[in-house]
Amino acid sequence: MTQNSFTKIVGVSVFHSYFENNKCNCLDIIPNRESELILNKFGFKLNYNSNGFDLYCNSTSTVTSVLDYIKKTTSVHYFEFIIKSNDANIGLYTQMPINWLGQVNFSSQDAKNQNNQNSFVLNQILEPSNYNTHFGSLKIYFQDIQNSQDLSIPIHFHINFSARATLWQYYIINRNAIPLENPPILEKGKTPFDGPELVTIQTGEQALLFTSNTTLIPLSQKPKYKFDFINTTITSELTPKKISVKTILKGLPVPDVSRIGIIKVNGQNQVLSPMCIYL
Repeated sequence: MTQNSFTKIVGVSVFHSYFENNKCNCLDIIPNRESELILNKFGFKLNYNSNGFDLYCNSTSTVTSVLDYIKKTTSVHYFEFIIKSNDANIGLYTQMPINWLGQVNFSSQDAKNQNNQNSFVLNQILEPSNYNTHFGSLKIYFQDIQNSQDLSIPIHFHINFSARATLWQYYIINRNAIPLENPPILEKGKTPFDGPELVTIQTGEQALLFTSNTTLIPLSQKPKYKFDFINTTITSELTPKKISVKTILKGLPVPDVSRIGIIKVNGQNQVLSPMCIYL
């Protein structure tokens, strides 16, 4: 009777600051055909979790000897994984070059990887391509796994993504002619938006435009900021003046990540998030 004895040798975790808990569950990391055949043939096992996987080796020999044998008999020196996205908007809410087309690749042998006690933060390698079959790839070299065996702890790889920061724009369309004298947008008493500026939108209607100006605000799956639209009215010209403050809209909506635009700011392309609010 054969007894299975699995040893964890690799862990991979994917994080993204767009999500509330930073765990990225919108990417599937699966071995390519060649690596899948090797994993199955030589007794490896993949255990997937919400934002990555753990790789186990089942062998009576050492991990180092198993990998040496694979290199000798197959001439393959790494496991390669395809990274696929199950969210069509990931390229919009992820911090990447504007209008960039290509794949995001990672390698355990990249010299720019950051190592902290056998836990590596992998460097992003942006590879331009006009035709993409998947979001990216991950190569884990056997030599790096073998080197980690000397430390008696599994090697772990972290893949980190940052949320795209955009210029937020609120267009306030006052269809009900609500009296507005001094209507700022506030967050905890502060005014993070410039405006209002009277503009005409595509429908021909006039709107009050508020913009975060040069302040870029990161996109997020769940709201991290609470902006209120208020109106202030001077009710008395006497000294001291009496000012009345009224909240028109409490908790303005956050951007739809599928609706972004691009404008020129000081000659550079800048991504903006426009939002229309009807009163």
